Amino acid sequence: MSLNLDYAPEQQELSVSLGGFCDRIGVSPDATVQEPLLQPYWSGLADLGVLGLGTVLVGGGALEISAAMVTLGSKGGVGPLVPTFMAGAILGSSEMEGIAAGTKIVSVGEPPLMPWAPQADLYVEIAEGSAWLGVPTCEVIAVDTTAREPWGYVDIERQVELGDASAAIARGDLACAAYLVGAATTLMERTVEYAKDRKQFGRPIASFQALSHPLAKLSVELRAAELLVRIAAYRLDSETPEAEYDAAVARLSATRVSTSVAYQSHQVFGAMGFTVEGPVANLAQRIRQTSLMPPGPEFARSQVMEGMSRASL
Repeated sequence: MSLNLDYAPEQQELSVSLGGFCDRIGVSPDATVQEPLLQPYWSGLADLGVLGLGTVLVGGGALEISAAMVTLGSKGGVGPLVPTFMAGAILGSSEMEGIAAGTKIVSVGEPPLMPWAPQADLYVEIAEGSAWLGVPTCEVIAVDTTAREPWGYVDIERQVELGDASAAIARGDLACAAYLVGAATTLMERTVEYAKDRKQFGRPIASFQALSHPLAKLSVELRAAELLVRIAAYRLDSETPEAEYDAAVARLSATRVSTSVAYQSHQVFGAMGFTVEGPVANLAQRIRQTSLMPPGPEFARSQVMEGMSRASL
C-alpha cells in the first residue's frame, strides 16, 4: 500500500496565496531589521485564515498548518506562529477568537522563560504533559534572543486547567518542523546557487568535493525531513495512534538537518554568511530560534525514545 504525500489542491493554493502575500507585504528572508511583530503582516495572516487553521473557527487541519508553515519558513516569516497553532489545539473558541483574528497574542511554554511573553495577552503553561491557562504574577522581564524575537521571564498563576497537552505538543512539533524545512530549503537553494557562481582557482567552488559532498548529503536529508513532516501531518489528521510520535520524529529530523544546513551555509559563504546584511544570516537565525520553541527538542527526543521502547515490547 502506498501513501500519497502530495498536498491537496486547496493546500497548494493556500501555500501559493501565502507566498504571494508575503511578497506583497515585504516579508523576506533578506529582512534584517524588523519590528517584533508588524501589524499589517500579522493581521494579514489572520485575514487569510492562517492563524485559525486547525480550529472550528476557520477549519483545516495539520496538513494545512504544514503547508502554511513551510511557506512562511521559506519567507523567513516572524511571529508567534508555533504558539498560535499549539493554542488552537487546546483552547476553546472564546479564547481563540481574538488569537485567530490577530488581535491577541498567545504565549505557550513552561515558565519562567516563555516565547513572546512581553507581548502576550494570553499565557498557556505546559508542564508534565498537561496545560493550564494562567496570568502573570509579576512584570515580564524581556530577554535578548538570537533572532530578536521577544521572549521573557515571567511567573504564571494557573487559573484554568486545560487538561492533556498531547495534541497541542504534537501540533507544535509539526508546525516547528514544517517551518524549519521551509527555511532550510530556501537557505540550501541560496547556498547552492552561490557555490555555483563563486569561483576559486579558475572554477566554481561547487566543483570541490569538500563543499559539494556535504551539500548533496544535506539535500537528501532535507527531502527526507520534508516527507516526515507530511507523514506526521497526515497521521495527525487521521488521528492514528502513532501521530504524536511521528510529529516528534519530524521535529527532531527537521531540527537536525536545518541547523546543519545553517552551519554549512556559513562555511560556503564565509565571512559574508555571518553579516546581518548578508543573504543567509537572517534565515540561519530564524532556524536556531524556531528550533528552541517549547517544549523543545529535548522533550521531542524523550517522546521518540518512549515510542521506540513501546514498539520494542
